[in-house]
Amino acid sequence: MTGPAGVGGGLISGVGAVIKSALPGVRIIGASPVNDAAMAASVQAGQVVQIDARPTISDGTAGGVEEGSITLPLCTELVDEWVLVTESEIHSALRFMIDTEHQLIEGAAAVAIAAGLRTARSHGGQAMVIVSCGANISSAALTRALVSAAAT
Repeated sequence: MTGPAGVGGGLISGVGAVIKSALPGVRIIGASPVNDAAMAASVQAGQVVQIDARPTISDGTAGGVEEGSITLPLCTELVDEWVLVTESEIHSALRFMIDTEHQLIEGAAAVAIAAGLRTARSHGGQAMVIVSCGANISSAALTRALVSAAAT
């Protein structure tokens, strides 16, 4: 799946700004699919960069960062770390949420869950909050993800 041409960091910069203003010591961890990590690449470069994006089930995070976007400087300032997750990890997170939490989520929300699951292993014992919003996923995409997750 591919996403809109110009996406980039609205949710994490808004949530991050509120959290950091109230609790400046909190670490904000951003998550992107490996297949389309335009914001993470732009933050690392310090400017909007074009990437060679590949299809991802995370259509809510797919697409480039708009030139002149106010979210790039906010993400640069507020996000402490970026975690890039594979399609397999996204599919597994989607299945995990359905099987254990009985919640249907979309690909972009599964990116956050996948990053949280991986990050939790390396930050054991620390409290963590994962922002998971959206359940906008087609039955065809859901089927592909669940079959893929079952195969791993």
